[in-house]
Amino acid sequence: MHEQNWNAGRQGKDDAPPCPGSGARLAPALAGVGRAVDVLLAHESAVPDGLSFRVRVPDGHDLFGDRGSRGLPDDALLLRSVVEQCAYAALQRTGLLRPGEVPLNTSSNSRATGAPPIPLFHDELVATCRVEQLRSSRTGRTRRVSASCVLTSRSGQVLADGQTSAGVLERTLYRTWRGAGVIRAGNLSPSLSTLPLCTGEVRSRPENQVLAQIGRQGRDAHALLRLSSHPYLLPASADHVTGRLFAEAVRQLVLGVCEPKGDLRALRMSFHRLCTLNEPVRVHATPCPKPQTSARWQVLFSQSGTRVCAATAEVYV
Repeated sequence: MHEQNWNAGRQGKDDAPPCPGSGARLAPALAGVGRAVDVLLAHESAVPDGLSFRVRVPDGHDLFGDRGSRGLPDDALLLRSVVEQCAYAALQRTGLLRPGEVPLNTSSNSRATGAPPIPLFHDELVATCRVEQLRSSRTGRTRRVSASCVLTSRSGQVLADGQTSAGVLERTLYRTWRGAGVIRAGNLSPSLSTLPLCTGEVRSRPENQVLAQIGRQGRDAHALLRLSSHPYLLPASADHVTGRLFAEAVRQLVLGVCEPKGDLRALRMSFHRLCTLNEPVRVHATPCPKPQTSARWQVLFSQSGTRVCAATAEVYV
């Protein structure tokens, strides 16, 4: 499809949702989640081409509150969710994501600038997100957007940052592209299994276990992705594997198997093609050349022999 540069940061802003009052927790739809308990942000203020938020991680969240038997700290996985919600809200507020449109993630990066744990105390972390439109099709029915996010302490110290990019298309185009007979997560059979000890150190609750048939070959690790509905990672309405599920799988394989004494410092992901729910998804982790203070792992996901997602995880050891 022909694409052109388009400086339209305010295009469609009249259709954007109203900006909530300072200190008000975001509505789930604005944060791009299905449940109020999954919202990690409260509104702080508007900034040029974006928004500023206070990070508020709910106490006892069924996923983020599950720290495994090791009691793992907050890390790049939670940061990715914060960046994702910041981007989703800011894109809607600036009119770059409008009602009736579908965003499909193409890449995401999140990193702590220091060693974990990240101090995500109540109202202590401020996330500032700015968005831009990169290009649009001639008809305006598809376009590419990006968002960058910086997380600082109240004193202004930068503690973490992240970036995400996505393709946006009209829902009618998406439905035509996907065709008939689409399988949704709510139609999948539950696949709870005995929780392996190695991943139990990362997530204690069986419903948060996202890997099966975990194995090692030399230093490499491999597994199958468990395709089962999850209220946050794979909502019942999802018709493809979400970036959240890919990210959680990376975390569990790397921290549970490859580097069981490490903490996830950075996570970089690229999404090569849509990953459906009707075929198995294989996961393979390989060590990268090791920096002095951290270990890096490349994690690849494939479906029917084709790569669908690639990730690099940096672990503080």
